[in-house]
Amino acid sequence: MKKRRLRKIFIAEAYRTYGNLSRFFIRVFAGIMFLQFGIRQVANYDFFAQYFPSMFGMSSETTLLCMITIELVFSIFLIFGFLTRLSTIPPMISMIVAEYYIVAKDLMTVSAMPTNEVSLMFSLQLGYVPMLFVGMFVFILLAGPGKVSVDYLLSLYFTNKSNLDELKGV
Repeated sequence: MKKRRLRKIFIAEAYRTYGNLSRFFIRVFAGIMFLQFGIRQVANYDFFAQYFPSMFGMSSETTLLCMITIELVFSIFLIFGFLTRLSTIPPMISMIVAEYYIVAKDLMTVSAMPTNEVSLMFSLQLGYVPMLFVGMFVFILLAGPGKVSVDYLLSLYFTNKSNLDELKGV
């Protein structure tokens, strides 16, 4: 009898609880990490406006403003779980573009220089950050927001108004 209770606790309950908590954690972690990049760019706007690359026929300032907007707005959406799956697409695209335009160009200039293995290893670390964000955003896109999100509360409200009793437990 005790074996069944333990099995029920660890298998049935843990899946529901930890699955939603893990989605909440990865969503908030990715949102906060992405938000801090936007805040840094706003704080040092004059510096970044001079050195930010121009992309897609836009000036460097326009490109920087687009990146700041994506980093601030969509990271806040991710933190709160509002339009979560849609909110992962613009940051994912911006990180792929950052990997291609910014990091790949830096790696090409570094690879042309004569360097030793240690300095080359440290120069390659820049490429990890955009791809780590892309990985987190793909996970959030596939897994969804979970129950600890505005999306879940809105789905309860719009699907069936009689489910509002479930909101009392949240």
